[in-house]
Amino acid sequence: MKVFFLACSILLCGFGSIAQVKKTNTQAASSAGFLIKGKIIGITSGEIYLAHYFGSTQQVIKDTAQADGQGNFVFQGKEDLPKGLYLVSFSKNKYLDIIIGNTQFSFETDTLDPINHMKFQNSAENEAFFSFQKEMGKRYVDLRKLEMERKDLGQIATIRKEIIQYQQSWFEKNKQLFVSKLVKATFEPEIPPFKKKLSTPKDSSEFYQYQFSYYKKHFFDNLDLNDERFIRTPFLQKKLEKYFEDLVVQQPDSITKDADLLLAKIKNRDVRRYVIYKISSTYENSNIVGTDAAFAHMGEKYYVGEPALWDTTTIRQMRDRIKVLKPLLIGKRIPELYLTDPSGKRLTTAAIPGEYTLVYFYDPDCSHCKEETPKLMAQANYFKSKKISVLAISIARNKQQWTDFIKEYKMESVYNGIDIHQNAKTGKEEYFNNFLQTFDIYSTPIIYVLDKNKRIIGKKIPTDKIQDFITFYENRQKELGIK
Repeated sequence: MKVFFLACSILLCGFGSIAQVKKTNTQAASSAGFLIKGKIIGITSGEIYLAHYFGSTQQVIKDTAQADGQGNFVFQGKEDLPKGLYLVSFSKNKYLDIIIGNTQFSFETDTLDPINHMKFQNSAENEAFFSFQKEMGKRYVDLRKLEMERKDLGQIATIRKEIIQYQQSWFEKNKQLFVSKLVKATFEPEIPPFKKKLSTPKDSSEFYQYQFSYYKKHFFDNLDLNDERFIRTPFLQKKLEKYFEDLVVQQPDSITKDADLLLAKIKNRDVRRYVIYKISSTYENSNIVGTDAAFAHMGEKYYVGEPALWDTTTIRQMRDRIKVLKPLLIGKRIPELYLTDPSGKRLTTAAIPGEYTLVYFYDPDCSHCKEETPKLMAQANYFKSKKISVLAISIARNKQQWTDFIKEYKMESVYNGIDIHQNAKTGKEEYFNNFLQTFDIYSTPIIYVLDKNKRIIGKKIPTDKIQDFITFYENRQKELGIK
């Protein structure tokens, strides 16, 4: 087993700031309840919080207590505490991590050295947890001192070997405890040696590919994906984020493939729900063009496709969201727009010429639109050089506002449309487009980029990134041999 000091850096952060704390009701009643007595010498008064982690960015408060003049406090309740990694927060958002398995125990420490002075009674999990931190902390300090001095390589090697032996012994001794799983989850997968000699650039390329492939394939080996206690730790969320940010190609096919492979390993209901939610929420509003297709896949397969995991409202909302998104995925021909131009003539998307079409949805009353429209119009020469047509659409159905906006921002050179149509028989105004439901216009301005066949190649592109996107798209087409 490789020495991995991230375990130490994570576990030895006895103090830190709470990122976000939520209050919540405790779970279903239990006859046992919980009774946790604490003493932190150095605290003379104040409120103490007991909270469990919910991923790496939230903590959920389960109880509060008041410290007396000697630093004594008690957490007590008649309901059960869900098992996992908790924090005891005190003194201006400083905290200690503890493990909740058994819920009837006590501990004592001080503010001067909370790790090394910690003592527990009736908590095997925490005794093992803090003994590991104390021992690894001491050994790590010794090793770092020698490494900084850059001498006695033999002694450095000896300490490294002793650390590995200690870790192996500690894991074996505590293999029945959750803390063993918890510490193991902080270790990276150990990559076996590459069997081939590196003699050519091709060998080096194969070596790096071997390392990446092995690392990715075994990335979750040290974390039990079917232990729901990991939801109440920072490690599952951090693992998911690193995996999908650093190891997964940010294209829909790759994301959905890797998500499916990962979820095939997860049978525990709560973990499954958590992982589905985290992946789905990552790609619903990602800044990477096209990855909302991965969200649509997750919604169809794991929300609508697994209704037993969710309530009916969630499923209905997901089904409605997918219905909006699927026609707007990259490669789809944009739904037709039926508009009226400033002269009163009908204007449709299909009638717009050009190698590309920018569909610019805006609201004349929107302050952000007033900032972005001049940036759009400033690129007129570029648009002309690339044969890009601009279709600017007011989602507000107010003719006066619309025409005033066109005039103020000198938009006469682009195609302008509004969804107001005069009924020839009744003389009344009619509306043909539902911008929110059909084009997902929940804010403005929003830009869709279409190819010459009016297929969507980009969407929600920032105004100042249009040229970068066109360059990227054209280079990508050349790489794929597409003219």
